[in-house]
Amino acid sequence: MAKIFVSGHRNPDMDSVAAAWGYSVLKNKLDEENTYIPVILGPMNKIAKNLFDSLSLEGPRLVKDVFSRVRDVEKHPSLVLNADDPVYELVNMYYQSSPSVVPIMDDNEFKGLLSVDEISKYFLTENVGARPIYDFNLRNIPRVLHGFFLKKPVEPDIVFRAPLIVGAMKIDIFKKKVKENELKPLLVVGCRKDHIEFAIESQLPGIIITGVQEDSLEGIDFSAFKGFVYISNKDTAETIRLLRLAVPVSDLLSDRKIPLVTEDMLFDVAKGMLIDSGLRGLPVFDKAGGNFRGFVTRRCFLDKPRQKMILVDHNEVGQAAVGIEDAEIIEIVDHHRLDAPKTRNPITIIASPVGSTCTIVAEQFVRYGVDIDRTTAKVLLAGLMSDTVMLKSPTTTSVDRITADRLAKAADTTLEEFSRALFSEGDSLSRLDVMKVITADFKKYNELGVDFGIGQVEVTTLDDVPSVSEKYLDALEHVRQTDKLNWAMLLVTDVMKDNSVLFTTDYSKNYRFIYEEKDKNVFSLPGVLSRKKQLLPEVLRVLEG
Repeated sequence: MAKIFVSGHRNPDMDSVAAAWGYSVLKNKLDEENTYIPVILGPMNKIAKNLFDSLSLEGPRLVKDVFSRVRDVEKHPSLVLNADDPVYELVNMYYQSSPSVVPIMDDNEFKGLLSVDEISKYFLTENVGARPIYDFNLRNIPRVLHGFFLKKPVEPDIVFRAPLIVGAMKIDIFKKKVKENELKPLLVVGCRKDHIEFAIESQLPGIIITGVQEDSLEGIDFSAFKGFVYISNKDTAETIRLLRLAVPVSDLLSDRKIPLVTEDMLFDVAKGMLIDSGLRGLPVFDKAGGNFRGFVTRRCFLDKPRQKMILVDHNEVGQAAVGIEDAEIIEIVDHHRLDAPKTRNPITIIASPVGSTCTIVAEQFVRYGVDIDRTTAKVLLAGLMSDTVMLKSPTTTSVDRITADRLAKAADTTLEEFSRALFSEGDSLSRLDVMKVITADFKKYNELGVDFGIGQVEVTTLDDVPSVSEKYLDALEHVRQTDKLNWAMLLVTDVMKDNSVLFTTDYSKNYRFIYEEKDKNVFSLPGVLSRKKQLLPEVLRVLEG
């Protein structure tokens, strides 16, 4: 099941949030093979948040970007070994299932990743140079070698280092060989009384006896021996082979520093780290880098995953999620002009010059014969009424009005009652965060060689405009400089009285506005509700002069 994001534009308004939420409801009902998840690219405004809270709904998920990340390709281990487990277990795993890598843990703490490369290196190193010395864990011997302990060691320590020696040579040569070893060896021997008694006398760490018959060990006194005695059911050659596989898998781990990869890391960055490391795989940790989550291998990076996206209430790259170039756009539902990015495959585009994207979404419910439940109707109606300023905006069409009536009926309310409740929690400029007001719904344009931006905010009163003008103009100038614009504006709309005020930074052509300038760079715009249909054409006229 693919997870498909249904996303509105950056700095989401009510229409953008509601359209994403409502369209995901419809798509999940129509398509059982995928999961559609509504997302937002910034925090919801107060009206949207209040609506979702009043309906006891969880709002769309907030996402910062849609870049491909490690979490999209990481594998979660089904095979795990403890650091003390014998190499025998690791070899069996590769024989049975050929995993890319096997994580090694120690009391839930990650110790390392082992692959066939480490196994090969272990056996190659073992057969080069001086006699190898092994790290033995007494608990591992019965796990790899069928038999039983005739005598447990006196000392409680069950871990020791020792080379292997076979008691097959003459006794005098055997004694000489034992004494030549810097560390006392672990003896593997048949029922040779002289060799065993010398091992007892020399207090070797252990004696493993093969080929034991019923009375083979009669007359041998093990009482003074501090090491262990193990009776192997295998012959001597097989016993030695298996003992070499009794060493803990931790012995195969390299001291080499492994690059830190986290789930949140960008796909391309992690891919480069794996290539540079020369390893078959790298461990993956949580965002904080402390807890082991899984691993990535070379195969994980053969194909770059792309987040599937449906864009609603926008179609331009500049308004889409950061990282949209990494994503796969599969649908567009919008009521703005089309300037959509180039797609790899043909896609569905549902576009109509209506006042709200929620109108288009509601029409799709009708088109596919899907009933709109009361909750979904309220969400879509909120987006519609907000974007058309209670059906008063010049962008409002007859389709919007018909759809609004249908949604109000489905929501068991009236347009007047619903609008009053929706905007009752509206704010005044003095109660809002200045920078958030300006940037929350700020759209940038480039026309006639001029880079400019226009923000818009809806309030329920303009009475406090004179007292806050200075700080809003200062903040607007800061945004202009930060975004490297020639001109920045903020349209403040009183949704109750159908009037607006325009704040603007200094610009040489401000004088050409048809609007009355109430104060320096503060203009009165009676009857202006739409940035797109009313203010933008006037701005373009000013620029042309």
